[in-house]
Amino acid sequence: MDNRGMAQQMVQPSKRATALRKLTRRDLLRAGAGAMGAAAVGMPSIARAQAKAIPFTMDFRIYGGNSPFFFGEESGINKDLGFSMKIDGSPGSGESIGRVASGSHAFGFADASTLVEFTARNPNEAPKIILSIFDRFPACVLSFSKKPIDSLKDLDGARIGVGAASAATKVLPALLERNNIDPKKVDWTTVDVKLRDSLMLRGTIDGVIGFDYTSIFNLIDAGAKLEDLHFLYFSDFGFSFPSNSLIASRAMVEKEPDLCRRVALATARAWKASVQDPAATIATVVKREPLLQTKVEVARLEWVLNKHVLTENVRAHGLGNLDPARMAAGIAIIKEGFGLTTVPELSQYYDDRFLPDASERKLI
Repeated sequence: MDNRGMAQQMVQPSKRATALRKLTRRDLLRAGAGAMGAAAVGMPSIARAQAKAIPFTMDFRIYGGNSPFFFGEESGINKDLGFSMKIDGSPGSGESIGRVASGSHAFGFADASTLVEFTARNPNEAPKIILSIFDRFPACVLSFSKKPIDSLKDLDGARIGVGAASAATKVLPALLERNNIDPKKVDWTTVDVKLRDSLMLRGTIDGVIGFDYTSIFNLIDAGAKLEDLHFLYFSDFGFSFPSNSLIASRAMVEKEPDLCRRVALATARAWKASVQDPAATIATVVKREPLLQTKVEVARLEWVLNKHVLTENVRAHGLGNLDPARMAAGIAIIKEGFGLTTVPELSQYYDDRFLPDASERKLI
């Protein structure tokens, strides 16, 4: 669905308090899921004598974008498979990957392109993807419709807010060069991610680069309307690469393969349950983080599911399907964007031995 069609489903008043009050599930990106409760998915469980507690690190702060992991913990999905998670938020994927590599956390959630860079620089310590979840890279150039950045050529001379270390910031210049556009002609403004979106609201910058589901709802939270926002996705210009994925430390992969299989299976079940009932999933994360706005986080999760998880590829083949040719094409852009002299082979950062059965990976 295009931005105009999506906007028609949403009613966004200008004042922040009113916006939050009226962000209903019907107004915002209806998932189209059935009425079945997530707790009644009806999947078989594996009996375990005692749940093993494992440390788990998120890709970012704790919110709707990663909430299915909390549902897995709170609903008993994890317990049924013989483990529990101690879940921590993080500043970003780079930190999440570093934690798993160091051994402070056994598993985590992190962006695949960031993991590729880490693997290139730390081939012996890098974690491995054991289940891809975001099949579409969420990065985009976000601008206002009144002054839209409608194509890569529109970036020439534009003032663009970027995070210093984000994967999106590093990938875009490579995409520009591949489309015969000089990245030096863009007025890059490096800002803290917490200030980036507010600068766009004030008109200090013309657009921002980031993951859509973070920036969009920050702006809506501040009083913007969805129909006033314009999106230019990296995936529309040649970067077809997966993003946030379940990762495991080398120690887990090598010494605890059975636990890796169970964590991957629990993850697939938790995301499937979240497709069926996003509101039930958000209830578990709000229990952990009571300052979150339930309506905003339900909308955020539904956006993630519809835009980045339930892609044509996932609908056809299930969660975690990674085509080697597609990965190789993305790696070439990552090599340029991250300034790598060499890039790892797929087997160095991805292990498909832990994929759940095809029936478990079918989300709808």
